[in-house]
Amino acid sequence: MKKFIFIPLAVLFFCTNSLTAQKEYDVIRNNWIQFSDAPNALYKHFAGQAYAFLQEREAAIEKITTLEEWQDRQKLIKKTLSDVVGAFPERTPLNARVMRTVTKSDYKIEHIVYESVPGFLVTSSLFIPRQKTKKKLPAVIFCSGHAGIGYRTAGYQHPVLSLVKKGFIVFAFDPVGQGERLQYQDTVAGKPVIKGPVPEHSYPGAQALISGDSQARYMIWDGIRAVDYLLTRKEVDPDNIGITGRSGGGTQTAYIAAFDERIKAAAPECYLTNFTRLIQNIGPQDAEQNFTAGIFHGLDEADLLLVRAPKPALMITTSRDIFNIEGAKESEREVARIYQAYGKSDSFG
Repeated sequence: MKKFIFIPLAVLFFCTNSLTAQKEYDVIRNNWIQFSDAPNALYKHFAGQAYAFLQEREAAIEKITTLEEWQDRQKLIKKTLSDVVGAFPERTPLNARVMRTVTKSDYKIEHIVYESVPGFLVTSSLFIPRQKTKKKLPAVIFCSGHAGIGYRTAGYQHPVLSLVKKGFIVFAFDPVGQGERLQYQDTVAGKPVIKGPVPEHSYPGAQALISGDSQARYMIWDGIRAVDYLLTRKEVDPDNIGITGRSGGGTQTAYIAAFDERIKAAAPECYLTNFTRLIQNIGPQDAEQNFTAGIFHGLDEADLLLVRAPKPALMITTSRDIFNIEGAKESEREVARIYQAYGKSDSFG
């Protein structure tokens, strides 16, 4: 009887240990690590292609040692930017109109509408300091980030009015889909069909991409025409025009300044990183921040500043932004080299 009981217990003991051992050594499992992140497979495929183009560009930049080589690089960037963005529209009359004037104790505001292309209205405001002399003043174009009401937010009014109190004329204009330039309206109800700046940019951006165009081209042109308008004002010193803006406005600042040589100084804020870190971190952003085949043609964000050297430029960055600070530091080190080659290190920071 005892023997009869012992045998099944022994068998059970060995079988249990055998099963445990089998699990420990079971290397054939339905667990494909390479395919465990299937929803991101396409993203990783394209990211891998982008990294290859960006590494090729980085290798070319590292080989540059002389000012002449940097100047050749600038010519290449300028041509490439022109190729990927495409030709801008013809310069047509701005038909600018001052719609209203607001007078404050130490400055006035003119609310202005101009046409960047015929019939395409750009709403804007010109902040003019009060002064005792008639001398021409330096001017700064202010580009708004992704706020629904644009430069009218408290966060953007702070730098605008700070510049005005320092003696700058400030020209702030609404990007497409923000402020008074909402594009998708229910004209009967008087309400927007879609809500928020990002979809307001991305809807027309998708249409542009399908047709081989880009939303960036239209938004850059709005800014170039802002420079055109400033040059019509007798109060403005034409040799001292700068540009700044935060986040989406930092994007516009970098892009517009890269295309318009009349802008003396540029200070993009909370935008510049590099494409490698952008792809690794948060991915490509909405439509106007993308040039068609830009990475394929060897462009990175640092090129937007490289092409302007040795004109004054300031990268305004923070460690707690959506745009990666490591990419900003890497771009800064790259851009600093061309300013050193020009002997103008003090013009970049």
